[in-house]
Amino acid sequence: MYSRFFGLKDDPFKLAFDPAYLFLGRHHEEATAHLRYAVTEGEGFTVITGERGVGKSTLCRAFVDSMAAQASTAFLSSPLPTAKDLLQRMNLQLGVPAEGQSAKDLIDALNEYLMQQRIAGRKVAVFIDDVQTLAPEVLEQVRLISNLETTRDKLIQIVLIGEPELMKMLDSRELRQMGQRVSVCYEIGPLAAEETAAYIQHRLSVASAGPPVRFDPGAVRQIFRHSRGNPRRVNIACSAALAGAFKARQKEVSAAIVQAVVEDLERPEAGRKPFTAARSKRAWALAAAVGLVLAAAAGFFVLQTTDERPPLQTEAASALTPPAAAPQPDAAGLPELEPVPEPPPAAAPPEQKPSTPEASIPSRMTHSVQVGAFLYPENAEHTAAQLTSKGYSAKIFQMTDSKGRTWYTVRIGDYPSRQAAQAQVDEFSRREHMISVVRPYGGF
Repeated sequence: MYSRFFGLKDDPFKLAFDPAYLFLGRHHEEATAHLRYAVTEGEGFTVITGERGVGKSTLCRAFVDSMAAQASTAFLSSPLPTAKDLLQRMNLQLGVPAEGQSAKDLIDALNEYLMQQRIAGRKVAVFIDDVQTLAPEVLEQVRLISNLETTRDKLIQIVLIGEPELMKMLDSRELRQMGQRVSVCYEIGPLAAEETAAYIQHRLSVASAGPPVRFDPGAVRQIFRHSRGNPRRVNIACSAALAGAFKARQKEVSAAIVQAVVEDLERPEAGRKPFTAARSKRAWALAAAVGLVLAAAAGFFVLQTTDERPPLQTEAASALTPPAAAPQPDAAGLPELEPVPEPPPAAAPPEQKPSTPEASIPSRMTHSVQVGAFLYPENAEHTAAQLTSKGYSAKIFQMTDSKGRTWYTVRIGDYPSRQAAQAQVDEFSRREHMISVVRPYGGF
């Protein structure tokens, strides 16, 4: 409708997936790094969550496209009403020959295909979208597929994509077996103010045949306030703003136009009226008056850099109930034990035997409880602050992976055995409805 007026070769704010318009905010970059790590390591389930419209499906689709040369992939979206539907669509997208129609035939064919890919040195990854909508029998089939493995490695990597309530589902008693197998998880947050401005500019630049349409800084601020950084809501607001500017015959999108559009979008559905030409004229008149008053445009926010994080350090063994006074590490890096008070002397105390050396040696920590791993230190700091406010002894540790990338991991306790750490993972997940995992002590 307004493409020729603004010199556009495409709709810049369409909602359909198009990799040309992919924009990575810092949360999207974090999620991409988690996906790369998960597919490389091939451990358990990977979970990517986020509010509707935040861009999780778009990101995962783009990631699947980028993996075409290195791995065999499938991207499954709803509806998947039955376990058989899941198997049929998975095999079809992976190119598994269709031999038989029963669930057993489909699984046998899939297993044979996975073994062939394993021998050829190719990884297989399946992405399942809107997992929170799947029936229990479908989720159980997903769990069974994840059991396909050799004596050493998993044959298939499964990525679960869903809204935040997916985390609570995986923590439920019914899906506890799936939840315990989650090794990588990340929740995609909204765009920041400066990212929203860059996102709008990026899409306009891609869609424009010449210089892109200019959005007034005040207009961008109002779009961010309305959308709260949700890309889908940004697209809807920007599309309506372009329509409003076109009807008012304005080459730029002003704050007044966006104000009228936002008021219309935020009006309850029952009382909402279309953005009419009459309202466009009123908005145009208001824009002209505002333009005479405003002489300077506001600049965009600048991302603040953070100081370098301290090197790896040890933390208290207790995760769920922080101690009154945290033990200090000794020279060997192990937490010192508080001295045990001696019993009061008896009337005729027996001869005391010297204590054995083992009695004074603290238990060595072998595993830790990890709540998150991030490439951006500010994301780790945000998570650690949330946990600290709830009473956990959350600390940030720097880790370097095989690719040389620095990760900032948030951990809430060290334990002398995997069993002890897993018990705290189960309790933490039950209490906070957050995914946590067991990791080697001092390792990634």
